[in-house]
Amino acid sequence: MKSTTLRRSNITREKVAMMEALDRYNKRHQDETFYKTQNKTHELDVLWQSFGVKPQKNEKAPQVYFVTGLVVGAIITLLITTILSLLINISTPKEADVVPVKKANVEKSGKFSFVPADSTAAKDVTMNVTNESYTVQDGDTLESIVIRFYGSFDLAKVKAIQEANMMENPNALSIGQKLVIPMN
Repeated sequence: MKSTTLRRSNITREKVAMMEALDRYNKRHQDETFYKTQNKTHELDVLWQSFGVKPQKNEKAPQVYFVTGLVVGAIITLLITTILSLLINISTPKEADVVPVKKANVEKSGKFSFVPADSTAAKDVTMNVTNESYTVQDGDTLESIVIRFYGSFDLAKVKAIQEANMMENPNALSIGQKLVIPMN
């Protein structure tokens, strides 16, 4: 370095000498490490080649796997349905295997006689049918009353209740109103 540069930077000659020595050391040391790393990489390349890594085969396209899975799935499904149908056919009894039910001997002659019902007996049956009464509560509808008494909704039952109570509008129920429910 020039002496004018040294004066301007306030660096002493000893410091400059030390910096130049350090620079020379770094250059020499850097060259040594460069050669050492070159040798190591070459050694690694040789080791890698001797390890015997073979190039991998080309991978199959995903479509090949999809089609293979589809075909295998269809075959398995076909086998399962065939086995199930065979099991069902084996487990169901044939007509020849069914034992006929023996009929009870009512008469030795094998003839049945039916007695027609009398008209008076039919009247007695209709008289035994009772009608029930129901007092309409808050929130009741004719449909809910039909479900309560008959178990399920039936439009014919709604009409029967309307006729028994002489109702024109099935929606015109009032709380406390007494309804006759026919139970035939």
